[in-house]
Amino acid sequence: MSPSIRADPGARTLSVSASQMRVRSVITSIEPDRAGDVVVPTGLRNRDEYLMNPVVLWAHDRVRVPPIGSCEWLDVQPRRVVAETRFAEGVPFAEDLFRLHEQGVLRGWSIGFVPRVARRVPRADGRAALHVSEWELLEYSAVPIPEHPGALTVALQKGAVRDATLRELLLRIPDDRGGRFWRAADVMSELF
Repeated sequence: MSPSIRADPGARTLSVSASQMRVRSVITSIEPDRAGDVVVPTGLRNRDEYLMNPVVLWAHDRVRVPPIGSCEWLDVQPRRVVAETRFAEGVPFAEDLFRLHEQGVLRGWSIGFVPRVARRVPRADGRAALHVSEWELLEYSAVPIPEHPGALTVALQKGAVRDATLRELLLRIPDDRGGRFWRAADVMSELF
């Protein structure tokens, strides 16, 4: 199967260490994602292999921007996977992303993985969801899924974002909940 990427609504920040530029967070959980898919945390099959090259990306972008940090610690629990990310120092893009996490502007995390054992399960709406019982972690990413789109604008206005690439990307997401000025599909097509 080809890699599948999903943003997990249960992913969240647990702690932030400003002095070490580290964020401890839930990167996935057993809760169904927005499509109804479930990735079972204890189904992770390549933990040790992943930790040999523990890359952390921005929005699953493997090409346009460098990794933003590395995973220093990974804890697989029955209902979630918790990771500690050390953001890259001396890299303005990564430092800006860390500051946005530190301020609570960015909170989202998402795993990039390859399903190894999966089955389709029917949903109440007649469509099928995927239940992934075994999988391999390729990477995880900090992702721009803020609860309030205007929070990004505030961070830009406050001067919290110094990196030109990140500033340009965030400026494309207006303070408009997908109504008049943009559609989520348009923004996502530019990101991926």
